[in-house]
Amino acid sequence: MENFIIITILAIVFIIGLCVGSFLNVVILRSLSEESIAFPASKCPKCQAKLKWWHNVPVISYICLRGKCEFCKEPISIQYPIVELITGIVFTLLFIKYGISFDTVFALVVASLLIVIAGTDVKEKVVFDVHTYSLIGVGLLYAVIVTGTALFNTYQTYGAIEFSKELVLFNPITISLLGIILGIVVMETIARLGYLVAGTRAFGEGDTYIAAGLGAMFGWKALIFILVLSLIIQVLFTLPVFIRKLIQKSDWKTLTALTVFLVYTAGFLIAQGYINMSGWLYTIAAVILAGLGLYACKQILTGLKEKQEDLLYLPFGPAMVIAALIMLIF
Repeated sequence: MENFIIITILAIVFIIGLCVGSFLNVVILRSLSEESIAFPASKCPKCQAKLKWWHNVPVISYICLRGKCEFCKEPISIQYPIVELITGIVFTLLFIKYGISFDTVFALVVASLLIVIAGTDVKEKVVFDVHTYSLIGVGLLYAVIVTGTALFNTYQTYGAIEFSKELVLFNPITISLLGIILGIVVMETIARLGYLVAGTRAFGEGDTYIAAGLGAMFGWKALIFILVLSLIIQVLFTLPVFIRKLIQKSDWKTLTALTVFLVYTAGFLIAQGYINMSGWLYTIAAVILAGLGLYACKQILTGLKEKQEDLLYLPFGPAMVIAALIMLIF
């Protein structure tokens, strides 16, 4: 009986996630078209025919309609069921981890924002300020509430709050603010490196705001892990084709820099599972990692400056979103 109740609850959460995913599709598409997310009612983006309620049932409508509009018979974007399923799965996994709690609410909101950010970035390589600013705001709000709750509990228990250097430096608000600063500094440093070697930014400002939002939500130390994981994810998507092109061009310097960075990164991540990396040890290791990453980026951007336009390009935002979702869930 208990297992049945658990399965039923998870099924309900999954269905809620599907419905939220349907709404996120609207947010993604109407952000790009600069339409209101509330009006007009749902319509086919191609023939503009107003959709009936049964056309909007998550996933099921797509299957029943065989991926085509009932009116104009034009194909419906596969984005709709993919976003709905991803949202349903993410919601379910987050509920399994956090249960019925205060953290769950924030985790679901953050996940929804991340999915929207990834959706617009993948579809049109565009990141909207309203979405990244909302992510920053949610992260700061979470830090404020956690800090306030901790101070209140301390006051209730001990009748007084002792303000100290540790309290100022290591409370969630400070960690969140440092995360925002670190996200901006790291991403802008890498982005502006592009001006030195290629005459243009390495990536758009939207990626900087995404990193700032992740720093606000997770704090500066977790942000380092997220950025490293993001780069690994980005490399995994592009690595096979990228390496093949480097070999074809005999660009051994870039290939060596990339290989050293990847090997060191793997060692850095594995070491955290066996060594208590804290304080100066963690800082030194992270600085070396950042240096290797910057040098690898410099070599890649130098290649772009030399007109290697056929090197594969993918937006970096989705990789950061995937890494952040992994952090949230696991």
